[in-house]
Amino acid sequence: MPGSDFTLAADSDGDAEDAFSLLADETRLAIVRALAASPREPLSFSELRDRVGVADSGRFNYHLGKLTGRFVKKSEEGYEIRLAGWAVVGAILAGAYTRGDDIGAIPVDHRCSMCDGRVEATYVDERVTVRCTDCDRTFLDAGIPPGVLEGYDDADLPEVADRYVGSLLAQARRGFCMSCQGRMEPHLSVGADDPRTDDVFEEPQAVYGCARCREKIVTGIGMAYLDHPAVVSFYYDHGVDLSQPFLWGTAWHDKPTLSVLADDPLRAAIDFEVEDETLTLTIDEGLEVHGVERSPAP
Repeated sequence: MPGSDFTLAADSDGDAEDAFSLLADETRLAIVRALAASPREPLSFSELRDRVGVADSGRFNYHLGKLTGRFVKKSEEGYEIRLAGWAVVGAILAGAYTRGDDIGAIPVDHRCSMCDGRVEATYVDERVTVRCTDCDRTFLDAGIPPGVLEGYDDADLPEVADRYVGSLLAQARRGFCMSCQGRMEPHLSVGADDPRTDDVFEEPQAVYGCARCREKIVTGIGMAYLDHPAVVSFYYDHGVDLSQPFLWGTAWHDKPTLSVLADDPLRAAIDFEVEDETLTLTIDEGLEVHGVERSPAP
């Protein structure tokens, strides 16, 4: 699942440093936040200066000029925030809420799908972990900004974490990076040493990597097909609604299994089994589905 570490691509270092340097001033941040507070109302120079609270017109004009073009848009109606400015405000708000202590362990209502043991969630150093206390299997390990938890009770941690991580995974499946909005490229790792991620996986994994900022999501192969219509209908026919929360592997009656069919090009089959039925997806290295078979047929 998503991690919190990423590295900017080498050819973007200069642009990144330039962008951050523009924001290295309290007045400029105040300008961006004031415009964000007025999303549908362009502000004139004087209105914006009054809201920021800078008396010196020349000093304010200097800082506003530094932001205009990249974070701020100027039109005949006045000044407005650009999408890059929204991203800055979002990052500030996401990290603004802080806690004095960690959360957990919080019991999860659903039992472990592997051993029927007790499952609990913890939140330590901005990472949520959901694991079975009996077999020690980890179902979820992900970085979550503290702002995500603002306004919730500690007991809400499991569900909030599930919904947040599910939204990130859905975004990655649709090809967009959750960190920089760049292009996410999926690939299948069959469990061996994977040179594309510099990781060694014990089991087959679905890997979504961003070529621009090097962010990645690594998840169990079954989670890559949560919204595939054949998978959704297969489980729904057996009384399992995959749109419901708590899917860290606990939704599967039996863990989906993968077998390699061919190496060049890579073809693999994923079997989803419920009771006496099996749904098989034939996929390629890019996680694209090339075939669907259900046996026995409904």
